Amino acid sequence: MDLTLTFRLGEELYGLEVADVQEIVEAPDFDYIPLAPAGYLGAINFHGTILPVLDLAGYLGLEASQRDRRVIVLPAATCPLGLGVTAVGRILALEREKMLPYLQDREREAYIREVFNHQGDMINMLDLARLLASLETH
Repeated sequence: MDLTLTFRLGEELYGLEVADVQEIVEAPDFDYIPLAPAGYLGAINFHGTILPVLDLAGYLGLEASQRDRRVIVLPAATCPLGLGVTAVGRILALEREKMLPYLQDREREAYIREVFNHQGDMINMLDLARLLASLETH
């Protein structure tokens, strides 16, 4: 079983392995980032370090009329980045045998590496490596 932090992007449910999450920051103040690429909400002061925050739903082209006041912070060793999402969910233990076959056929879906069926909810596992690689090219 893998522990997964769930979150919503618009109406869709996504997941990120807990090992890829450093912290959830409650309602940080955002500062403007001059000349930042589109899709960034701003920067936050994260324990004395300036951390950019990506509007993940916007970056993936999903409709999201609201955003959670909390920010998901990735480990600095992975990438110093915060993720703004529609709603932060809860931590679930997902069983590998509940993974569904998945074919990537659209651009947005290229950021999904697996799909789990958890008690009738479909959880799209974010392909963090692909997301971070795409940010480097934008």
